[in-house]
Amino acid sequence: PLERLDGAQHRRETPALFAVCNMSGLKSSEDRRRERELEEARKAGTIPAERDADGNEINPHIPQFMAQAPWYLNAEGPGLKHQKNLKQKGQVASATDFKPRGQKAGPAATYFRKGACTNCGAMTHSTKDCVERPRKKGARYSGKDIKPDEVTVDMAYDYAGKRDHWAQFDPAAHMDKIRAHEAEAEVRRKAAQQKKLGELAARERKRERRGKGKEGGEGDSATDTDTDGSVGPSDDEKVDEAEQVIIGQDVKAPAGKAKASVRNLRIREDTAKYLLNLDVNSAYYDPKTRSMRDNPLRGSALADASTFAGDNFQRATGDAVQMAQLQLYEFEAYEKGQSMQMNADPTTVEMMNKIYREKKEKLKDTRSNKILEKYGGQQHLAAPPKELLFAQTEDYVEYDRSGGLRAGKEKAVAKSRYEEDVLEQNHLAVWGSHFDTTTFRWGYADDHSTLRNSYSTGAAGRRAREMAAAALSAPAAAAGSGDAAGGAGGGGGG
Repeated sequence: PLERLDGAQHRRETPALFAVCNMSGLKSSEDRRRERELEEARKAGTIPAERDADGNEINPHIPQFMAQAPWYLNAEGPGLKHQKNLKQKGQVASATDFKPRGQKAGPAATYFRKGACTNCGAMTHSTKDCVERPRKKGARYSGKDIKPDEVTVDMAYDYAGKRDHWAQFDPAAHMDKIRAHEAEAEVRRKAAQQKKLGELAARERKRERRGKGKEGGEGDSATDTDTDGSVGPSDDEKVDEAEQVIIGQDVKAPAGKAKASVRNLRIREDTAKYLLNLDVNSAYYDPKTRSMRDNPLRGSALADASTFAGDNFQRATGDAVQMAQLQLYEFEAYEKGQSMQMNADPTTVEMMNKIYREKKEKLKDTRSNKILEKYGGQQHLAAPPKELLFAQTEDYVEYDRSGGLRAGKEKAVAKSRYEEDVLEQNHLAVWGSHFDTTTFRWGYADDHSTLRNSYSTGAAGRRAREMAAAALSAPAAAAGSGDAAGGAGGGGGG
C-alpha cells in the first residue's frame, strides 16, 4: 500500500508503481478512445470482426458484460468460451436399460466404517433406505453381522425412465405365476374328481344294502329314483358356467352383486340394424352409441314386415311421452323462477305437474263456460264430424283402371248421428227397412207395420195386414165395376 511508504521512498517508487498498474490492467484515456473507435468500426462493418482462440468470429454487438470473461478464469484472449457449459454430459438411460439390483459388490467388511448404514453396516445406502430388519442394537454399536455393499450403477434416467413403475420387470416371473395357478387348478380338479368317485362308491354301497332288504322290483325302482335324483351338472361344468361372461354383468362387481345392463345390445340371432338396408343414403347408424334413429326401410315394400322401425319409434311409446312432458314442464318452471330437479326429486315434479294440469283444465273449463253463458252457442260444440258433413276427407287414395285400391286407405263410410242396427220391440228388422207404397209410410220389414215403436207381430201380423188391405181394396174394385156396367146399359137404351 502507498500509505505504508515513507516520504522519500514514496517519491521514489510512486512512478514505478503507477507504471506497473497501467501495464497490469489500467488503461489511459488514449487507449480507451482507440478501443472505442475500433469497436465502432467493427459494428459498422468497415473492419473484420474479432476472432477468438478457436478462430470463430465474435459478434461485435454482444454486450461487454457477456463478452468479457471474469478475472478468476484467467482468460488468455477474447472469446465466448466462458459462456458455454463445460460439464460433461453423461449418456441418458432409457426405461428399458437394465439396472442391476440385489447384487453384492464383494465380501462384507469386518468392522464398521464411518458413513455406513447404522443398522446393517453397508456403505451403499443410508439408514432410512435400509431394507434389512431393524436391529435392536445396530451394526454401528455392535460391529457384528455387517452386510456387504450392493452394486450401484449411476445411470441418468430421462423423464419417462424416472417415472416408469414397470422398470426392471421380468415377464418370466409372470409365467411362473401362471404355471403355479395351473398346477393349483389341476390339484383342485383331481380332488374334486376323487370326491366325486367317493360319492359314487358310497351311493353304490347304499343301493346294494337297500336291494338286499327289499324285493327286486322295489329295489329297481328305488335304484332308478336314486339314480335320477343324482343326475346333475358336474363340478367342472359348474366352474365353466361360472367362468362364462354374463351379458350385462359388471366385471368389477363381486359375485352376487348388482348387474349393469348393456344398452342397445341385440340378440346374436337377430339381424343387425345396420344390415337391414345397405343403401348409403338410408338411415344413419352411429357405431359409437349403436343407435339408428330413423327407419332404415322407410318407403320400401319390407317396411311393414320389418320388426325394427328406428330408435325414435320407441320414444313415442310407453312412458317416454310422459317423461318428455315432465322435462318440458321442469324447463318451463325453471324459467319462471321455480327450482325443481326431476332427477333428484321426481315425485315432487310429478305432483306439481299434476296440480298444474288440474288447475289448467279447471281454468279452461271456467273460461269456456263464461263465454258460452255470455254469447251462447252450446249447440255448435257437438257438431258432427267433417266426414259426415262434407262426405270427404284429406286422406290420399289412388285407384287403378278397374276401380281397385292401389295406394292409401279405403274411403270411410259416412255414419249417421243415430245408433244403427238397433232392434227394438221384438222386431227382426230395424225401423225404415220397409216402405208401404199404398200409404207412402216407412215401417218394419218383418211385419209391415208402419207404426213406430209398435210391438212385433211377426209373419202373422204381416198376413193380417195384407188381408185387411185386400179387403179394403175389394169393395172399391166392386163399386168401380158396377159403375162401369150401369154406364154401358144406359148407352144401349138411348
